[in-house]
Amino acid sequence: MFTVQEQYRMALSLIAVAAFFDVLDGLLARLLHCTSEFGKQLDSLADLISFGAAPVYLIFFYKLSDMQGLGAAAAIMFLACGALRLARFNLLPPSKKFTGLPITAAGILLSCLSLLDEQVKPHLFIILITVLSLLMVSRIPFPSLKKIAARK
Repeated sequence: MFTVQEQYRMALSLIAVAAFFDVLDGLLARLLHCTSEFGKQLDSLADLISFGAAPVYLIFFYKLSDMQGLGAAAAIMFLACGALRLARFNLLPPSKKFTGLPITAAGILLSCLSLLDEQVKPHLFIILITVLSLLMVSRIPFPSLKKIAARK
């Protein structure tokens, strides 16, 4: 809603708040031993909205609105790769590492790109969206912060 109203900083702030609550809800579910398959699926749906749709919507309207077809294609690719990444995560057994860049990290990075100077060419945003999209569906291992925090 804030993106539509061209309140881009507020939209970015709310994505950051979503990241805080994403960490908090998972931590509380584990601490209270109330994890469930339903909760896992619902969390993934919330992640797709908070770290897929909201960031790509922000970047598209704030930085890529003049790119038309290419900007829309990049946005759709980011959402599709994020959904694939979440589906794969939900099917794989728990691991000490993530396979592919988590959508939370990709969405936060994408949102932070909105802070880049107005002089940055829109094509650079397209390249960065493409790289983040490909990293999400890659087989590259990324460390799991919750596993790191659990060791301390």
